[in-house]
Amino acid sequence: MEIYTLAADLKLIGSRVKTFPAGIGEAFDAMIKTLPDGESRSYYGFSNMDAGGNTGYYAAAAEKFPEEAGKYGYERHAIPKGDYLTVSVTGWRTKTACIKDVFHEMMQDERYDNTKPCIEWYKNDDEMICMLYADPEKLLLTAIADEAAELQALFSPLNEEQINAIPFTDSWTAAQLATHITKSNRAMAQALEMEGRPTERSSSQRAQELRDTFLDFTVRYTSPAFIVPAPGYYKKEDVTDALQQSFNSIKKYASEATIADMINLPLFGEITKLELLHFVCYHTRRHIHQLQNILTYL
Repeated sequence: MEIYTLAADLKLIGSRVKTFPAGIGEAFDAMIKTLPDGESRSYYGFSNMDAGGNTGYYAAAAEKFPEEAGKYGYERHAIPKGDYLTVSVTGWRTKTACIKDVFHEMMQDERYDNTKPCIEWYKNDDEMICMLYADPEKLLLTAIADEAAELQALFSPLNEEQINAIPFTDSWTAAQLATHITKSNRAMAQALEMEGRPTERSSSQRAQELRDTFLDFTVRYTSPAFIVPAPGYYKKEDVTDALQQSFNSIKKYASEATIADMINLPLFGEITKLELLHFVCYHTRRHIHQLQNILTYL
């Protein structure tokens, strides 16, 4: 399954299919005949279930101008921007009976936000993309878990002598690097526990800023004193256990927090808890890069 990012809301025009699923093909055919450039447009189908358990299916096309829906007797709709779980189906015309099975399998992914519609994107006569909206928090927590697993995979093969070896001048040891991440994660877990307040801006507004800052490996930063690892000899088991527990704490407190809430921290200023999770992800990725560099010297 791939992740597709829709950078802006996708504006559509269309109408509900009155006889689902039998009338789907007829609805799309009518749109193709009615709309200018009907043969060359991108088409979408999206469906949701009402409180009574009835499926509503809409046939839609990409909007060309705001007044187009009214001009041709259609409704305006929009697919919200965000990240989507996607599966590509080639030769879709011969597989229409199987599309529901593709969606059913996709829905088993824990990142799926079941409050949003299922979307079919008919890119052309051969390829159709099945799309499910990904819950931003769950997607981010999965990314953090993946980063944590990669970090542990790099650290685990090292013996105690190696994790305490200074690879080059002015470098932390591998043990100190892991301890720094642990200290940072503990601080972020405590921040996630703080009482926050609702924010009027996007809860992920600063995510790109954090990404640009911490994934710029050409810049070296000085860590705040409270997360600087102490000098000395570290036991591998203690370092590994503490690191894993720190990531477990992030997951626990993130699941309990109102993730869109705003808090104020000395190091970040005004920041949402969701943005703090972005920081954890990018901070971990930055130190994976540093650990990989350390390993070349050991």
